[in-house]
Amino acid sequence: MSTLIQVILINLIVSFDNIGVIALAARGLSPKKANTARLVGIWLSLILKFVFILLVGYLFAISWLHIRIIGGTMLIYVIVGMLRDTNTEKHIRQGGGFLKAIMIIIVADVAMSLDNVIAVISIVADDVGNITAQGMSIAFLGLAISVPVLLIASEHIIYLINRYAILFGLCAGYLAYIAAHMIFADELVVALFDLIRFPFAFQLAVAMGAVVTYIGWRVARPTHQA
Repeated sequence: MSTLIQVILINLIVSFDNIGVIALAARGLSPKKANTARLVGIWLSLILKFVFILLVGYLFAISWLHIRIIGGTMLIYVIVGMLRDTNTEKHIRQGGGFLKAIMIIIVADVAMSLDNVIAVISIVADDVGNITAQGMSIAFLGLAISVPVLLIASEHIIYLINRYAILFGLCAGYLAYIAAHMIFADELVVALFDLIRFPFAFQLAVAMGAVVTYIGWRVARPTHQA
């Protein structure tokens, strides 16, 4: 039972990353479309986690694929695109924005779900790193139990992020930190940092998040406050 509780807690914590992306992507949509984007994003995130739990062992066995670098790069691309659109006042509801919001959510969900699943796998795997049928069942059950909580909490979180520019900035900054952390955790990058004797990977990720937080706050402020 303790394992199940850990899976639920971890999934709730890491799923707020996905909620942050949904909030950023849905910024400027009408309430009805924003709610649709929220539901699509949450259920898509859940489905991707299920799929990646099944595939993660195979994917991470392919050493040359460097999943974390791919996922972090995709997330950085999403963040830069959303900041650029906000800065130029090209809100998503202009010019077929709903489909654009959905595409942003899909790309970000793919990127973050890969990384999020690692945390869940680390809990349900046995002592030698194998995932048993029981462990897989616990992972799936934990994800399913957390869905109602996410559906309820996400609506309020998205409202607050859309209302307050500083929360928009903090959300963007946190996603930037997650992207940097994903990339810096890749074996290739770790080896490179070891080679050049660079011990400040965590501090660099935090600094990147802080910079993006400031940029996000600046671009999200109402025009009359600039």
